[in-house]
Amino acid sequence: MATSLEPTTGYDYQTYSDPFCEFQDMAYAKDFIVTIYCLVFIVGAFGNVIVIIIMRSKRKSNRLVDVFITHLAIADLVFLLTLPLWAVSTALDHHWLFGGGLCKMCSYIVVVNMYSSIFFLTCMSIDRYVAIVLSMNYGYLRSRRYAIIASLVIWIISFALGLPTLSFRYMVLVDYNDKWICSELNTPSNHIFTLITRFIAFVLPLGIITMCYSSVGIKLYRHSDRMRKEERQKRKSIKIGFWIITLFVLSWLPYNILKTMDVLVQSSTIQASCDTQEAVSKGIMLFTCLAFMNSCANPIVYLVFDCYFRASFFQLLPCQAARRLNVHSSTSLPNSTRSQRHNSSFYKDKKTFSLAKISSKSRSMC
Repeated sequence: MATSLEPTTGYDYQTYSDPFCEFQDMAYAKDFIVTIYCLVFIVGAFGNVIVIIIMRSKRKSNRLVDVFITHLAIADLVFLLTLPLWAVSTALDHHWLFGGGLCKMCSYIVVVNMYSSIFFLTCMSIDRYVAIVLSMNYGYLRSRRYAIIASLVIWIISFALGLPTLSFRYMVLVDYNDKWICSELNTPSNHIFTLITRFIAFVLPLGIITMCYSSVGIKLYRHSDRMRKEERQKRKSIKIGFWIITLFVLSWLPYNILKTMDVLVQSSTIQASCDTQEAVSKGIMLFTCLAFMNSCANPIVYLVFDCYFRASFFQLLPCQAARRLNVHSSTSLPNSTRSQRHNSSFYKDKKTFSLAKISSKSRSMC
């Protein structure tokens, strides 16, 4: 659906200029942003496909965190499929070529990815809290069945929270340079919904994550002297979860802060000078790029800190596949060939032993 109403906030997830303020052009940043989008798409798509393949190979694993990691990779992968469209739009000065349907759907996928990611990270932190702090009392909650149910609930909530985006996103005609952009409309209901969802889907989960990991850190610190092998493994998994959550917060927190400021300015809740509005506009443009980069960060964290993932990843490489094929072919030789090689090596070893024995006798005689 297209409209010629005045856009005010966030086309391509960047702030649109206030008509009463003259903002400096950021054309110099366009090439940088497009390059980052392309790199994120290539690295992220490859990495998250590898994560899904490796996690599927661990189907018999009882680790709940593997279920959440798989769904987190799926959320990132679906989002990354929309990234080439945002890259093309950015390269064309935010001109949207792909129609109103894809404008709504791509925007919907972005917000669903953000909501589902923070909710899955929250579940991962709760799982670590239950496993280490409440292990004796609530261990029954850490079954694979509960993890699958929790994942389904997260997807339902994320899809529901993203639905208003389908109403607020439109194709908007910019009259003064005759181009269509994918933009949000400036309405009170949109502002209220944005502020509410920022609290429900970011601030509140972030508080839960902080509480869970703080409790886990205190528990591990108190028992660090008598830590067993199993507890050391838990500590490694906590390190992985900590890095994933840290990178997510560093990626999305600046965007959420500036987006909240933008909504307050657009709704006239706070007054801001043109310089402040320009700073917010440019900040959202750059920090949107940073937020999108988070979709390729998790596979890198697994590769660096998870030994099992690293070993599985190298086994999937073509050179490793060729090496395994050679090993398999050598073990599948006919029995006669293997017996000939065995006899040959046996006679060589026997001959070497005899020569060594003769040499030692000659040395003793001397």
